[in-house]
Amino acid sequence: MQHLPFSVELRLRTQHLSIGEITGPVSDEVLRQEVTPGKWSAIDNIAHLAVFQPIFQRRLQRIADEEIPLFEPYIWQDDVLFAEYRGLTNRELLVQVRQDREAFIRYTDGLKAEDFKRKGRHPVYGTFNAAQLIEMFLLHEAHHLFTIFKLVNFGK
Repeated sequence: MQHLPFSVELRLRTQHLSIGEITGPVSDEVLRQEVTPGKWSAIDNIAHLAVFQPIFQRRLQRIADEEIPLFEPYIWQDDVLFAEYRGLTNRELLVQVRQDREAFIRYTDGLKAEDFKRKGRHPVYGTFNAAQLIEMFLLHEAHHLFTIFKLVNFGK
């Protein structure tokens, strides 16, 4: 993946490991606690990350296959897989995230320099290239990692 900035490549390969490092010693019961009524629990955030990773990979594949594809906003309330993943244990979610990240990395490792320049678009975020999509994915993931960290350590 020499076509991505060093920090992007490094985060793609390792950032997801933070989920287990943050939540490993915490029971599923605690991870399921809705600290703020109406807001996601830590396990909900982990389930969202597990669901969202393949969505981003499919978006990356569409950029490679289509001319500037339009990506509809993700609506978690309509996502059957998210509803299913919310019922999994943290251990099961961590396995799923790891397996999907390995697939994502294998896919990106096979891309050519010109593939990273191909574009997609989103009604909220505008037009971006494949490399920027990967950066957006990692920043989105980091946002949820910080939320999980706060929920686990500070209950907020």
